[in-house]
Amino acid sequence: MIIFLLSLLISFSQASNVEVPDVEHHILKVVTERVKQECADCRVELEILNKNILEDISIPDQIIADHWRGQTNLLLKLGEDSRLVTTKIRWKDNVVIAGKNIRQGDVFATNDLRVVEKDVTFLQTPYLGSIDKAIGMTGRRLFKRGEIIDESLIRRPIIVKFGQPLEVILKNGDLEVQMLGKARGAGAIGDRIPVFIDRTRTKVFGKVISKGQVRVE
Repeated sequence: MIIFLLSLLISFSQASNVEVPDVEHHILKVVTERVKQECADCRVELEILNKNILEDISIPDQIIADHWRGQTNLLLKLGEDSRLVTTKIRWKDNVVIAGKNIRQGDVFATNDLRVVEKDVTFLQTPYLGSIDKAIGMTGRRLFKRGEIIDESLIRRPIIVKFGQPLEVILKNGDLEVQMLGKARGAGAIGDRIPVFIDRTRTKVFGKVISKGQVRVE
């Protein structure tokens, strides 16, 4: 009898230590997976405003939401039953900001920039997540200290100016000819600009490949 009672006691103790599925953790996992479809590097913070709804329920079969940011209702499907959970979903991401005032046209250097984590839940600015993507670029306007570097407002530095003498490389198949010309526009590496060729007295469009060369193909 004593052995039997001890056996029952051990069984009860083991049963009481069985890990109960963490519904809140499961909801966070599902929300994070959904958010990362739009923001792969984002860290998700989830606040459940009516946690009492989660009492005595199992892991839901499905979680449905109209949107996955800010305050939103999550519909938890539990077989024939369902629960409506009110949440706040915040997206956090690394954002490149100006470490000091950076004048328009200045070439960005590493010590000009910083990376900080910001709440980007409703951020409309197309931001950068890595300093490497900004190094060597220039701003189309002034960026004040602490301001987010707007990706749409930076570009490669202008290396060819209007009126600058250029070597124009004309390529046609395996044939390549160099002629002298003048820039009729300004551009960075990769830009196509109008160029006047002195010998032929014609205007063509060439791709800037260096400070003093454009290629016409």
